[in-house]
Amino acid sequence: MKELNDARYMSVGGIMECYNKPLEIYNYETLKDDPLIDVDTIGLKGSPTNVYKSFSPPVKGAGMMMEGADKATVEKLVSILNDKHII
Repeated sequence: MKELNDARYMSVGGIMECYNKPLEIYNYETLKDDPLIDVDTIGLKGSPTNVYKSFSPPVKGAGMMMEGADKATVEKLVSILNDKHII
């Protein structure tokens, strides 16, 4: 199951075949006369995405760098986290 989500790469022959294949373009003009497609489901009017509200996240303050890798530095970090009621 580990390789289940791994994408397979195209072969060189498959890549070269793509250069010669014509592209089929589907737009409103080609789809509007199709009896199986409802015109109200094409384009912006038929888009299921509706954005009700968008926002930018608030700007956070600068981080704090701590020097050292000893017990005093750890105690200082624990003290800061306790003061802010994080731990």
